[in-house]
Amino acid sequence: DHYKSLKAVVSTQSTGESATLIVTGDFVELQRGWLVNVDGQKVVPKNRPNEEITITGRSSKFVLKFDGATLMMYVVVGTTQDANGKELEERVVLYWDGYVSLTIQTPMSTGTCGMCGNNDGKASNDMRTRRKGMTTDPFVFGESWKIGRRCEVGVPAESVGEVCGERYSSVRQECEDIFSSGKLAQCGVDKEPYVAGCVYDECKGQFVPDLPPKCVVAKAYATVCEKGSWERGDDLPIFWDVEGWEGEVGCPTEGERFQPTLDTGCPQPTSEEELRGDYKWRI
Repeated sequence: DHYKSLKAVVSTQSTGESATLIVTGDFVELQRGWLVNVDGQKVVPKNRPNEEITITGRSSKFVLKFDGATLMMYVVVGTTQDANGKELEERVVLYWDGYVSLTIQTPMSTGTCGMCGNNDGKASNDMRTRRKGMTTDPFVFGESWKIGRRCEVGVPAESVGEVCGERYSSVRQECEDIFSSGKLAQCGVDKEPYVAGCVYDECKGQFVPDLPPKCVVAKAYATVCEKGSWERGDDLPIFWDVEGWEGEVGCPTEGERFQPTLDTGCPQPTSEEELRGDYKWRI
């Protein structure tokens, strides 16, 4: 079963520094600044915007496309047929903001495990540990799915009350205002997890100065809205037009986010340096 070969659809560091897609022995790592690592070879999508880049692995083909703000990568994991008998590809699709936010879409027929839940349409059983036990504690859940012996022992996150203190109410209102404004307000995707993440990150002071926490979280929400969302039983995903949401809530635009995001990762060659092949990667 090809789906069972999707050992770990995604593995991410807690700081969001990288994400790895593993399919039947093929490893493709998405790094900060939209850099892609394939078996030690670097691919630079930012030098080829809006162009499809195909990476051929041992058993799968990965397709990349960078639109100037989000790197999309997909791999075909099977086929199905529509009501008219037309054959359709079933894809696992990742959307990477190049910084901390990763959105994954899987076919409804595809089983997943680990941090992705099991894709059975029941959110209540997603927090299953590696040893098959259930937990409601995100820290216990995350620790159980760590891979690699070099991983440090985790430290439980502070509660939002501990992080925000007396600022909680004002920051909560600020975050709610963002998600209830303009085009983001029209999106039907559940806002509460994003509002909660906005509050925590704003109080914690995460990220770099040119990428405000509230705007990073709002960008993650906007990505889900514009790339489509669906509920089990729906024939087609629902899409929301959120273009221009940044100006409505005072967040950096796509162009303003580009360089700060690029600077969070490894230095990358220009298009000319990449074509000449004379760029030496600095580790």
